[in-house]
Amino acid sequence: MKKLTIFSIFMLFTVSGVFAQAFLHNNHYFQESVRYERLSQQAFSEARYDDSTEYAIRSQEYSALSRQFIAEQVAAFRARTALTAARDRMVVADRLNIQQRYAELYAEASQYFQDANYKFNSRDFEESIAASERVLALLEGIAPAQREEPAVAEKPPAPAGVTLVAYYEVRLNKQRRESLWRIAEFDFIYGDPFKWPILFEANRDIMPERDNPSLIHPGMILRIPSIAGEERSGKK
Repeated sequence: MKKLTIFSIFMLFTVSGVFAQAFLHNNHYFQESVRYERLSQQAFSEARYDDSTEYAIRSQEYSALSRQFIAEQVAAFRARTALTAARDRMVVADRLNIQQRYAELYAEASQYFQDANYKFNSRDFEESIAASERVLALLEGIAPAQREEPAVAEKPPAPAGVTLVAYYEVRLNKQRRESLWRIAEFDFIYGDPFKWPILFEANRDIMPERDNPSLIHPGMILRIPSIAGEERSGKK
């Protein structure tokens, strides 16, 4: 009976040990579980069954702690990913001046974002994820609404002497750092900073970070699509 009990315990920590392999190098609990497993097997082979049982139980205890450690690491990764997405959404909201146009919505999203940061730093990962997801839900659709704005066709033609370009090379400007917002407001681009999402979508494939409209580098060649049938040519 005692031999059967020891064998059952061996099977338990063998399965959990396979699951913990990815965390072998930084999971102290897994390492201890393996150490006690080996001691138990050695004691079993030497017919020291009481010692073998004790070591097997210790190995099982450390295996449970190892699973808890792994679950916490997974939760931390999920929380960090959600928090990054919420931060990016807040950046877009700031660029679209949501604070002025939808003050209450922005204030609520900001509060949830602060809560998500606080919960993450407190290692309350599940609550942090919930708060981050609330930020994303509150600000969902804000940026696309700007891209769908149909007023371009009624916009007056470019000022006399202004040539609308088809490409623009991002420049290094230390006094006024270039951004899609500032580029869109040039007369030879769109003359309207709120048209920056059009530039972002047209050039998403060459962005340093595909989903980050805030990051552009000097030397990038941006394509400037026509949005009202206007003629565009050349590069600036």
